[in-house]
Amino acid sequence: MEATKTMNEAKNKHTGGLFSLPLFKQSIQANWVLWLLLTLGSCSIFFVINVVVNSRNIFTNVDMNAVSTYVAEENLSWLQILGLLEQMGFSLSRISVMSRIDLNSILSDLVYKIVGVLLPMIYVVIVSNGLLVNQVNSGSMAYVLSTPTSRKKVIFTSFLFLFASLLAMYIAITGVALLSEAIAGFMRESRGGSSNLTPLRTLLLCYSSFAALFAIGGICIGASAFFNKNKFALAVGGGACVISFLCCILGLFGNKVFVSVGIGVESMNVFNYASLFTLIDTESAKEFAYAVTGVPDSTISYAWIYESLILLGIGAVFSLVGGMRFLKKDLPL
Repeated sequence: MEATKTMNEAKNKHTGGLFSLPLFKQSIQANWVLWLLLTLGSCSIFFVINVVVNSRNIFTNVDMNAVSTYVAEENLSWLQILGLLEQMGFSLSRISVMSRIDLNSILSDLVYKIVGVLLPMIYVVIVSNGLLVNQVNSGSMAYVLSTPTSRKKVIFTSFLFLFASLLAMYIAITGVALLSEAIAGFMRESRGGSSNLTPLRTLLLCYSSFAALFAIGGICIGASAFFNKNKFALAVGGGACVISFLCCILGLFGNKVFVSVGIGVESMNVFNYASLFTLIDTESAKEFAYAVTGVPDSTISYAWIYESLILLGIGAVFSLVGGMRFLKKDLPL
């Protein structure tokens, strides 16, 4: 009896703590290729968009002073021009709005809410299911738990690997985004233009995107820990990703810029309330960065801070719920 008690105490001591280095290394070996490919893909997307698009003045505001000069030089009548524009579907109020909008905000939404998050989102869904629920289904979790590795170590190490690898991915993406925007700014200035991009703006936008993926990751890894069947975990985690992504795309057509130029419908904005990616507030992050860096006529905004904290909180809560369930549930071992 004394020998058995001593062995149990030794085992408990050996299984103490929350982190398992062998399990962490195993996760790296199983997922590094996927991580590398999707990270390179995301970095390539940011590099191409920034260098090709931001190096050229593709989106310009309507310069009403230039229009007035042209009308005077050509001896045209404003009534004739306005009548022609009315026939084309451009009312005076719409022209007034178009003269004030910044279509670059649409580009930021496309990059940091849709295009830039697609590959990291795929990574999160695949890895989350592979770390826990897939191992339960395949029976390999029985082998892991038969070693001196407790459930606490399994769940903590799995969570740590997912979020650490996601953070490493976004560090690489942020570095490429900063470098490519610097190249784009230099190219634009070499053509006699000016660049209104600031490194702080890029950092804040990348951080906001990371916060959204953290929330998605929390839902996916939480579902992977909560369920014993892969189909249920994928339905919850993958479903949340798909719904958020599609609603973000549909909600883009309810954007005030799209509505003002006549290619959007205001009622489509309802889809933004069903998407986590809506909390990536590109406009607020841009205004904050411009105000902090001293850009004239900038109004500071703190909304991006609260929204990113909400996203981080969502990821933490779902991870905690899934982890607590994993520690107590019966596993089909």
